[in-house]
Amino acid sequence: MSAASAGVASRPVARTGLGNALPLSATARLTLLAVAVFVVALVPRMLARDLFPTSDEDSWMRRTGGFTFGLVNGQLGRTYQNGHPGVTTMWVGLLSQGPEGALRFADRVHGLRFVGQVPGYMEGLAQARIGFAVLGALAAAGSTLLTLRLFGLGPAILTGLALAAEPFLIANQQLVHVDGPLVAFTSLAVLAALVRFTAGGGFWTLLLAGVMTGLALLSKTPALFLVPFVPLIAIVGAARGFVGARGTMPDEAAGSAALPVLRRALVDLVVWGAAASVTFVALWPAVSVLGPAEVLARVVAFTRETGGQPDEVGSYFFGQVGADPGPFYYPVSTLFRLSPYATIGLVLAAALVWRARGEVRARAGWLLVFVFGFGLMMTLGAKKFDRYLLPVVPILVVLASLGWWLLVDRMRWPTARLVLGVGLVALGVLPLILTFPYPLSYYNPLLGGGPAAQRTVMIGNGEGLDQAARWLNAQPSVTELRVAAHSWDILAGLVAADGEPLRDGIPDDADYIVTYGRRIQMHRWGPSLERYLAANPPLYTVWINGIEYVHIHPGPKQGRAP
Repeated sequence: MSAASAGVASRPVARTGLGNALPLSATARLTLLAVAVFVVALVPRMLARDLFPTSDEDSWMRRTGGFTFGLVNGQLGRTYQNGHPGVTTMWVGLLSQGPEGALRFADRVHGLRFVGQVPGYMEGLAQARIGFAVLGALAAAGSTLLTLRLFGLGPAILTGLALAAEPFLIANQQLVHVDGPLVAFTSLAVLAALVRFTAGGGFWTLLLAGVMTGLALLSKTPALFLVPFVPLIAIVGAARGFVGARGTMPDEAAGSAALPVLRRALVDLVVWGAAASVTFVALWPAVSVLGPAEVLARVVAFTRETGGQPDEVGSYFFGQVGADPGPFYYPVSTLFRLSPYATIGLVLAAALVWRARGEVRARAGWLLVFVFGFGLMMTLGAKKFDRYLLPVVPILVVLASLGWWLLVDRMRWPTARLVLGVGLVALGVLPLILTFPYPLSYYNPLLGGGPAAQRTVMIGNGEGLDQAARWLNAQPSVTELRVAAHSWDILAGLVAADGEPLRDGIPDDADYIVTYGRRIQMHRWGPSLERYLAANPPLYTVWINGIEYVHIHPGPKQGRAP
């Protein structure tokens, strides 16, 4: 008897497995399910990927270029580009563009502060985003199959459709950034570990959990939460097996029976750790060149410097501006980012899961442990953005889908099930339709939508700056204009004008001044700029989903009031 089967129950919720021993028809059905979810998830992630850049994508395009430069020139130490560490982001960016495409944006090539000013940047960014969209769709398909093993076919299908359409996931899984890969690999690692240790999963699920853990650690440092979480599942499973054995046989016999279970759990953890370690070292050449100690020291120093310090612009929460928005920021901001499908489904899960079979309750409980544990870890840091809690969103979607299915399962009339099914599809798709082509602008309508979000949490990651750029590009002699802008790293790739980041002062040579996002929420600028903006109201304002994203003010060179 294995630790996987002894922990909770020997019988999976759904009899359909994923192993090689399945009949061809069953394997074909699973393949069809995975392909269908992949296609449905890929389509929205591929749309509007050339519309505008977002914050930090300029930096990751440059780092991908530097990473590629190190690989093709044998300077493997240069594959250390950042302490996030962002290695999977750079690999996906490289594979999407090809070496020649990625090298265009290496900082050694142009020496520019923003590679967004390099000709062809937007085309290269759109090409790089393809790989991230594919990765997000693959993660949705993989999560669907793992959910099938944990909770059965009904919850799995609902999970696949919901992961394909959840706006916050779509918005972040098409970007050249670290959060998309982190959420993909972390969620797969969690689900694969649960299948192995609570649902009798085969050896391949253990290897999958290890490889996904390694990839998650290569993506971003918050994946370190997996290091204690996965062993906790294994150890608790072994302990439950021992307790169960004591209840059915003499103590001496129970002790003898428990030893193989514990030994198997420890062996599994060694295999899991080895798979994660090999993946980590194999895909990050800098570890072999610089040495593990040096690389890890750099990562730790970077994490302390960035994650432990508040953002330099500041945080905005319920109208208050400060360094740290406090412990309630993540619960509130995450609820704002969830769809009505996920929100209502979680309420149903809370009401109905306790009535389900023991193995279902136990597995759902582990998902909740991950959500709360990861959320608590991220809350300890002073620097907070809603996307930092993105790894919990797929897990919340799985729980919500389980809640909806438990409701469906209680319905006895086929017509009622059909009506609910159609309603769930509409509930999932409608948020995307209402916010297209800006899924980043989506906020939960059950909490008041965009207008309420602008009064409550920080907004703005590039959406709307494409409209500002079109307005600026339509001005006479645009190539001779100079723009001072918040988020100039984003505008630099969109406008034909010259420009610079907007600081607290008033740039005398600016034709236009662009304010954006949370800076507008906070009025986070100096008193002289405050007076100037008040005396020179916006010539153009961008509204999306009820949110005031961009103001374009006349600059001093336009002869406006000082």
